[in-house]
Amino acid sequence: MRTTEKNYVALLSPEDRKRYRHLRRGRRILSFTIQYETLLAGEWVPVVRYDTSHRIAHKDVLDQKGKEKKFLLGIADFREALLLADDDIKTNWRRYKSVFLRRKER
Repeated sequence: MRTTEKNYVALLSPEDRKRYRHLRRGRRILSFTIQYETLLAGEWVPVVRYDTSHRIAHKDVLDQKGKEKKFLLGIADFREALLLADDDIKTNWRRYKSVFLRRKER
């Protein structure tokens, strides 16, 4: 069975975007990264990232200095984790941005 890769960037607003990548064999997701980014001072900055690095599905919440807080998803099926991640970013990116920008003020 052939392995395929899907990559794209989707604008959520003029200053916000979702970067999407997954590697698939048949219906099985082998790995993925979905990242919400916002435009600050002319640069795209990561805010929230879901990925399968280290062979485990997890969520990284980043601050403006690039520090990460890691949260394990507790989902072994990467396809299920990918759907959850994509839906979460689609639904909650505005809230993630608001929290991200407030953290800068501290």
